[in-house]
Amino acid sequence: MPPAPGSWTLQQPIEDVKAISASIPGQIVCGSKPTASCCSSMAVDTRISVQVASCVLLLLWSLALPPGCDAQNYVRAEDCTWEPMLSNSLVGGGGVSMTCSVRTLQGGPNATNFSLIMPGHTVQLTIRCTEDLHQYQSSLQKSELANSSFEHLRGLYSLSIERCKLDRLPPRVFQGLADLKHLAVKTFNIEWGQRATLRIPPATFDSLESIESLDLSENNIESLPHALLCGLSQLRFVNLTSNSFSDVLNTGFSSESRCGPLIRELEVAHNKLKVLSERGFDSLVYLQELRLNHNQIARAEPGALAGLAQLERLDMAHNMLVALPSALFQRTLKLSELYLRNNSLSALPPGLFTGLNELTMLDLAHNQLSSLGWLGQDGPLVDTPTKLRVLDLSHNRLTRLDFSAFRTLGSLETLQLQHNLVEFISDNTFAALEVLQLLVLSNNRLKTVGPHMLAGLSSVLTLQLDHNRLDTIHNDALKDITMLQELNLAGNKLTIVPRVVSALKMLRSLDLSDNDIHDVANASYQGLSQLYALNLMGNMIGNITQGAFNDLPSVRILNLARNRIQAIEQGAFDDVPDLHYLRLDSNVIEDVNGLFSSLHDLIMLNISVNRVRWFDYALIPVGLQWLDIHDNQIEALGNYFELEQSLKLRTLDASFNKLTDLDSSSLPNGIEIVYFKNNNLKRIQPFAFLGKQNLTRVDLTKNKLQVLEMTTFRLSEVSSRRPLPEFAIADNPYQCNCHMEWLQRLQNTLTIGSGPNSGLNANTSNDESRQYPRVIDLHSIECQLSFSKNVRVLPLLKVKSSQFLCEYKSHCFSLCHCCDFDACDCEMVCPDNCTCYHDQSWGTNIVDCSDRQHRDTPRQLPMDVSEVYLDGNDIPALTPHSFIGRKNMKVLFINNSNVATIQNRTFGGLPDLRVLRLENNQILALHGREFDGLKKLKELYLSNNHLKYVNNVTFMHLKNLEILHLDRNYLVEIAVWSLQYNPHLTEVRLAGNPWTCDCHYTHSLAEFLHERGDTVRDIFQLSCLFNETTALPLWELNVTDCHSPSQATTLVRQFQFRRVEDFLPILVVVGAVFLLCLVIIIALVAYRRQMSVWFFSHYGVRMFHRAPAEEEKLFDAFVSYTKKDEAFVAQILAPELECGNPPYRLCLHYRDLPMAGGYLSEAIQEAVESSRRTIVVLSEHFLKSEWCRYEFKSAHHEVLNNSNHKLVVIFFGRVSYRELDPDIRMWLKHSTFLHWGEKNFWDKLRYSMPDARHRKVTRSDVTTVAVHI
Repeated sequence: MPPAPGSWTLQQPIEDVKAISASIPGQIVCGSKPTASCCSSMAVDTRISVQVASCVLLLLWSLALPPGCDAQNYVRAEDCTWEPMLSNSLVGGGGVSMTCSVRTLQGGPNATNFSLIMPGHTVQLTIRCTEDLHQYQSSLQKSELANSSFEHLRGLYSLSIERCKLDRLPPRVFQGLADLKHLAVKTFNIEWGQRATLRIPPATFDSLESIESLDLSENNIESLPHALLCGLSQLRFVNLTSNSFSDVLNTGFSSESRCGPLIRELEVAHNKLKVLSERGFDSLVYLQELRLNHNQIARAEPGALAGLAQLERLDMAHNMLVALPSALFQRTLKLSELYLRNNSLSALPPGLFTGLNELTMLDLAHNQLSSLGWLGQDGPLVDTPTKLRVLDLSHNRLTRLDFSAFRTLGSLETLQLQHNLVEFISDNTFAALEVLQLLVLSNNRLKTVGPHMLAGLSSVLTLQLDHNRLDTIHNDALKDITMLQELNLAGNKLTIVPRVVSALKMLRSLDLSDNDIHDVANASYQGLSQLYALNLMGNMIGNITQGAFNDLPSVRILNLARNRIQAIEQGAFDDVPDLHYLRLDSNVIEDVNGLFSSLHDLIMLNISVNRVRWFDYALIPVGLQWLDIHDNQIEALGNYFELEQSLKLRTLDASFNKLTDLDSSSLPNGIEIVYFKNNNLKRIQPFAFLGKQNLTRVDLTKNKLQVLEMTTFRLSEVSSRRPLPEFAIADNPYQCNCHMEWLQRLQNTLTIGSGPNSGLNANTSNDESRQYPRVIDLHSIECQLSFSKNVRVLPLLKVKSSQFLCEYKSHCFSLCHCCDFDACDCEMVCPDNCTCYHDQSWGTNIVDCSDRQHRDTPRQLPMDVSEVYLDGNDIPALTPHSFIGRKNMKVLFINNSNVATIQNRTFGGLPDLRVLRLENNQILALHGREFDGLKKLKELYLSNNHLKYVNNVTFMHLKNLEILHLDRNYLVEIAVWSLQYNPHLTEVRLAGNPWTCDCHYTHSLAEFLHERGDTVRDIFQLSCLFNETTALPLWELNVTDCHSPSQATTLVRQFQFRRVEDFLPILVVVGAVFLLCLVIIIALVAYRRQMSVWFFSHYGVRMFHRAPAEEEKLFDAFVSYTKKDEAFVAQILAPELECGNPPYRLCLHYRDLPMAGGYLSEAIQEAVESSRRTIVVLSEHFLKSEWCRYEFKSAHHEVLNNSNHKLVVIFFGRVSYRELDPDIRMWLKHSTFLHWGEKNFWDKLRYSMPDARHRKVTRSDVTTVAVHI
């Protein structure tokens, strides 16, 4: 394992070490531990520095192992890093701190051996298990520690064991560590699983006589023995954070403990404590600080803190406390800090804080307190001297502050009441708080500040009244607060600057943002000589006139953002000449000329999101360092007076403007950060960034840049001690022409040469390599190719060097001396009606004459042309030597050009041609000499022509041919055996031809397919024409004897179709798909009702069932039930249906039908006929009462039997099917029946109801939708 940064290591040959070890008395025996005498002899000389001694000792122990030692169980030197501790006074002047990383710790016979760690010098040891939690979680072995594992490290001062999967500590594991002062065991067992916990026997720490600090956090411990810490007289700090203690009694500090530890600080945070039990910490009589925050404590018993008479700091924040017993703090009279924030306390009992004379800090924030009665006239703090200095009551539910709320808190210095519901504050409420310095009343519901509301606050320095509903503040409201330095009135409804402000002569910060102020002329803040910051952001200020900031000599920060400022009078800021920070953003300012000429000390200026059209650097102070002008309508960064040398500007944000051009004068020389995002930049002049020595970041994204030349980003040489500037240039419509290739090579950190023909190369000096920035989004840049037959847009890094092309009309090389004469071979002239391209090196020279209606091949093709595109023209004949002399041509496209004839040696003089495309023409025959001289041709495309004849020697001389396409022609026979002379052939296409089924030809073809069939890509589409009518497959032949007479008449039998085995994979896939579909269909049929109910409840769609059109009736359903079930129907069933979504109109038997008289039968019949459904609540009571009534039974029987009425039966309670009336059994066969309480009962019931999706809930729907019949 490599040493950690900053640690020092020693490497020495093993032979030297053995020589040193031989000169030292004694010998290390496998399994033994080094003795103190051995250690002293190894020290050699006390004059040797501790570093050298430690280094030699460690090297000796790590490398000089005797033969036969099992090194796997030793913690070796390569597992550890170490560093000297030279000035550690706690250990007497020096030593070594070691950190060892091991995979696991082993116990038992093969226990992990720490004897190689040098004793006497190692004062601090950290052992960290590095097993990957996720990779080895299922197979990891538990770590174990053996007794006396560290016994030889008698001088150890601090020991930490981290992330080792220990489930127990042996009783004598720390034996011999009498001088140990700090011990930490952190297994992080919770990460291994809930059941992984650490168990500690009672006598584990008995030998740690000097222990002062014990850290057992992150172990998932559930309980500790009561006698665990007995006898540790020096122990002062115990950390039990992040374990699994659920009961305070399990921590081992209750009255059951046989001893009283001298612990001063105890942390039990982040556990699972639910109750603070009686006398749970009774044995900790010397405890001064107790942290119980972030548990689940919901209840505290009155004697929970019994025995903690010395407690000074208690943290019970972030729990679930609802109430506190009044006697909870009666025995903790020295308590000075109490944290109860983020609980659920709604009230505090009287007498809770009685006797807490030392309490200085009380945090009750984030609770549910609605009153301050516990601080009032009858409160426990009355007549009790208090030292309370900080009281936090923020984020509660206080609605009013009465006169007596704080009258006993005369020492209070900080009072936080923000985020409450305070609407009313009595006069003189704060009169007793004479030393209060901070009062926060933010985010309440105050509407006004009266003359005596804040009386008596003579010492307040900060007053925050922001985000209330203040519309008026009395002129005398702040008359007593003469020392006020910070006043926050933001987020209110003030329409003018309150006049009361003028009396605050010591005020340094005034925040009036987000109010409704319209005018600041003659504002009351004028004359505040100490005012430093003035915030008027987010108001409705229209214009700024001269004198608006009169007599404000100390103002350094002025915020006028988010107003409606259209114009600012020149000289408006002359009264604040020392201004450092000015915000004018988010207004409607159009002109800033002359506004800032007097602000010589201005450092930051923000005029973004306005309507500024014209800008020049002469408009801003020379000393300005930060300028934001984004989101305006600026078209150019003017610099008429050439101020780039004198300006001190460091940051400029000019994004979201209309800039079109940049040059070297557009930026000051001292600029560091520039944002030009979302402009209309089309051109950046060469060397625009040269001389900007401090440049660190430039953002040019989302502009209209098309080409970036090499000189565009040229920088002054950047020192090797500084990182290169970062440029972001993506999201521009780049053209990948020949001037852009250098940008791609920048990715490979190649240097850029100088001079007129300089380019990126690897041979230039390192100094030149630091003259260009680092493009941080180069991988995101896309560009449009200048010429491409396929993809037009590609990522820049994927563009080939030969694809960076520029157009040209003519070009004469510097070494060419005949350009003034005709027929000059070294002059590049683009043919008429064509477009020509070249790359930077002219190694790629493309002539594109595609789709230009050429009738003949161009006669002035450049001699160095590399690619010619003549496709899409009308060239009926290709004459001999049409392209002679073009020795560099590699690609020729003449496809789709109506070519009918290719004469011999048409392509002569093209020795380097690699690709020839002649497909989609009308070529009739190839006579054999058309392709002579094309020795390097690799791809030949003749598809979709009219070829009927191909000479046997046509392709014979194309030795490097790899691709040959002859498909979709009229070929009957071809000498396929001749393709044997093309050894590199990898792809042949022959399909789409009327091949003959002649036995001799098919025999030759079969031999070819047998030997080279892997090259025929369309072999399964090959067929021959038999009797000019039948197409027979040629992809599998069984030619045996073509000389047999019977073969001529039974040729069809030569062709055997594929065996069933060849179709087996397809059959398996088809079968699997069929079975899957069958299973899905069966599942849909079996669970169609459940699925239909689910879809209807979630989306309102009835799957597998189309509801027939039903006529609209008075009711959606008539509910028939017995009187004894009325509670269920009236309180559960009816409200759910009538008030649900969608709402249904119900007619209830006992609610809407007349019960008196002899018309019950007629009423039931009419109700059923007026409803689209009938719901019967079938219960034992129904069968024994209602169904026994003749008129009731006859009415139901007649209506339900004589119509197609839909019945819904709800079984309520226990109903035996066997005991049902025969009529009811018959109805159940044709109706929907549900059981109350079954799964998805309401969804199924609504599915059985008629559609009512588009009905809106009205008041009549909610109350009653029925009328008495």
